[in-house]
Amino acid sequence: MRMILAAGHILADIRVRVDEISSSDQFNEVKELSYGVGGSAANVSIGVRRLGGCCMLLGKIGMDEFGRMGVDELLRERVPLDEVKVDLVNRTGYTIIIINRHGEVFMFGRKEAAETLEPDDIANISMKDYQAVHIASLRVDTATRIASRAKEDGAMVTFDPGRLLINRGIDHIRPVLERVDLLLLNGKEAKALTGHDDPEMAAASLIRQGAKSVAVKLGAKGVFISDGRSGKLIPAFKVDAIDTTGAGDAFAAGMIIALSEGEGLTDAIRFANAVAALKVTRLGSHETPSRKEVEEFLSRN
Repeated sequence: MRMILAAGHILADIRVRVDEISSSDQFNEVKELSYGVGGSAANVSIGVRRLGGCCMLLGKIGMDEFGRMGVDELLRERVPLDEVKVDLVNRTGYTIIIINRHGEVFMFGRKEAAETLEPDDIANISMKDYQAVHIASLRVDTATRIASRAKEDGAMVTFDPGRLLINRGIDHIRPVLERVDLLLLNGKEAKALTGHDDPEMAAASLIRQGAKSVAVKLGAKGVFISDGRSGKLIPAFKVDAIDTTGAGDAFAAGMIIALSEGEGLTDAIRFANAVAALKVTRLGSHETPSRKEVEEFLSRN
């Protein structure tokens, strides 16, 4: 079995559950507090492992308590860390995630060392061993270098740019778009890049801008997929969600695994929808289900 590479952010997640977030100078009781590794690339690598695949993680951490915590958890999940780099100056990035009883999510954080993975850091990494390369929330110069080398070596490349890159506009991410096989966005991100509320129009615009195929994640509605020739909506599964953080990463892990096993795009997205549906019923950004759990869920739905 050839390996998958997940390249991008490795962060520490600090998760806080509260009833409400009140106005300033008010006390908010914490109902639950937990820590864990996070960041899109780390989440995807854990998801791929739990689904039965093998995923190398490429990213950067600091030499601090958050970095050590992340390494410990990734090792427990059996994620290979040969390509995780250490920044001796900057601290490991982090995200503080506050979830209220209505399921609303508020996030605060800093990327720190995660954003210091530079093109020169990957100069000696061979892409020949990877069947698929997933790039998540990674600075454009490094993402472009990874995508270019992966395509040269025949790997499938998927790209989930994340909020920060999306906010910089289509011109900023175009160098990566032109080198990937599948672009992953949620509905808000697709609108931010194209100005279109309609996912079909947004996907068409992105394909004109250089994307080969586009998947627009629409939450409870499902996923709209287009390759420029045809497009369709693949419905989501109905579940009672308690934590939507990391749902997109769980979806990416499921989709990459299914595609790498030879599934067609429609079946791969249905499988990925099941992975994401099970994830949102659990607290934690990388609480991806096992392969057995996904298959049992699909057999019932």
